[in-house]
Amino acid sequence: MADGDSTRDPASAAKLQRLSLVGVSHRSVNAALRGRFFDEEPDQGALLEALRSADWEEALAVATCERLEFVVIARPERAPAAELLQRIARTADVSPVDLAGQSYCHTGTQALRHLFAVAASLDSLVVGEPQILGQMKQCYRASREAGLSGPLLDGALQAAFAAAKRVRSETPIGQQTSSMTLIARQVAEDLHGRFDALKLLWLGLGEMGEMLSGDFLAAGIEHLLVMHSSPLRAEAVARRLACNFAPKETLDHHLAEADIVISDTSAGRFTLDAEQVEAALKRRRRQPMLLIDAGVPSDIEPGVADLDGAFVYDLDDLERLAQSEAGGRAAAEAMAWAVVEEELGRFCQAQAERSAAPSVTALRQHFETVRREVLDQGADDAEAATRLLINRLLHGPSEALRHTAGSDPAAGEALERSLRRLFDLKSAGYKGEEDKGEEET
Repeated sequence: MADGDSTRDPASAAKLQRLSLVGVSHRSVNAALRGRFFDEEPDQGALLEALRSADWEEALAVATCERLEFVVIARPERAPAAELLQRIARTADVSPVDLAGQSYCHTGTQALRHLFAVAASLDSLVVGEPQILGQMKQCYRASREAGLSGPLLDGALQAAFAAAKRVRSETPIGQQTSSMTLIARQVAEDLHGRFDALKLLWLGLGEMGEMLSGDFLAAGIEHLLVMHSSPLRAEAVARRLACNFAPKETLDHHLAEADIVISDTSAGRFTLDAEQVEAALKRRRRQPMLLIDAGVPSDIEPGVADLDGAFVYDLDDLERLAQSEAGGRAAAEAMAWAVVEEELGRFCQAQAERSAAPSVTALRQHFETVRREVLDQGADDAEAATRLLINRLLHGPSEALRHTAGSDPAAGEALERSLRRLFDLKSAGYKGEEDKGEEET
């Protein structure tokens, strides 16, 4: 495949029309399917091998803990949507019919817009979270190393990463999420004081939970325990964060020991109910417990907040507390989308301009050939030579214009408009006001 310089592929604008993106995300699928798609770590190697065997012109797999998307440039006359959806369904051992209304498909510019939005964290469960950009870069590197990426996707991903960087540096969207983690830490500090002796229990292993857990670790918490329905995934995350993990069956025991609980399973049902938490609080002798509900939908039963010793905050609570520092969500998102649209427009315009480059080169070469032919004929003087040159250059376009106008008036009119625009010509028979005045004089 190419080396990432999209300027070497002048046909990329035409390729854009064959670009397709098909995917599912934590946001698009129901609770019953989330576990099938997102409980296990994605097998990037298997996904890339599936794309390679399908023989796409260019291909990319975006696989994270909350989304699975295939981005391909199909060869001409090939319709990729159904094929890609079937491949996605196969990863979760479900039927494509089961994904009806729970998947999405974008083509052309819309597919690019989605990629840009994902990189800028505008399509994440927690808008503004920073992990997705690093995850996308990792997926892109894997596709390149597998020889699947190519000029258009290389250029598109680089443009998307640049847009994401601008979003984080020029808008409050990233500051808002950072402020939410800071607020969570301040709430915990107000409730518990020093962090070094506290125990943190993280349920679910989602991206917001990782942000919060990482922030608490940085603040001094030394005891972090992760728990997930998939022991393999819990072990992998625990190894990466240098902490401990435990099977889900031991939840009640470890819940009673936790001073801070972060839950972000987003399973569509309550991970913690009032009876569980009440039993844990009794075992703790009512020592306070901070519970952060980062699930979308909620993980913690509303009645938990009424228990003596339980302090429950969800993402909306943290956002409200953070808004005075980072501004409102709607305003921040509007600013971020404006950056995305600007960068998307710039990229698409560059592709269109590059697609015209071969025609401009061919035109220049044609003019040069005609010029040399005229010189070789040895015209007597400059006037004769230039007149011959003009006649030679205009013969082909003039005949094509006459023929088109005679056989298809509408096409002829469109061709004439293009000609006037290309050479900045006035309409036939028209003279400007200055020309008229000189003629009358």
